[in-house]
Amino acid sequence: MNRDNLHINESGFKELPEEEERHVVARVIGWTRVIASIPAAGLFIASVALSIETFVNLVLTTFELATRHLSVSQAAIEYVEYTDLFLLGVALFVLSLGLIRLFVTEKVPLPSWLDFCDFDDLKERLASVISIMLAVYFLGFVLKGGAATDILLLGAGCGCVIVALAVFVKNVFKLH
Repeated sequence: MNRDNLHINESGFKELPEEEERHVVARVIGWTRVIASIPAAGLFIASVALSIETFVNLVLTTFELATRHLSVSQAAIEYVEYTDLFLLGVALFVLSLGLIRLFVTEKVPLPSWLDFCDFDDLKERLASVISIMLAVYFLGFVLKGGAATDILLLGAGCGCVIVALAVFVKNVFKLH
């Protein structure tokens, strides 16, 4: 930066020429990539850890089923719960990719169905995954055979959240 080009404005403050000011702003904005990389890395690590742990538990459950230490119905319940955990792992991975794609670099090759154009795309994907996870969680709860009133209340609560997310996605994100 050439300090000889500084001039004093009407308020008595020193100012950079417009071109140098743009370079300073560009450098500061460039550092935001580091900030976005931290949660992206955290989501990726959480995705891998959750997927590995769920996979190990799935293999152990399958072994217990094969050795007849677990009933088919109990294994089915656990498999539904593993589905929910795998969905969460994939969602964390997709959110990680989205943060990298939006804030760090556009050079990450993604299929067209997974392309992120703006932050709203990322939020819309998250809302969709939350809806699916609630539905799978509810299915697991029903398979466990809870009390009818508990099933009704949980179903109503999950349904309200899913409807609210659907309305939110339809009305907020589609306005852009």
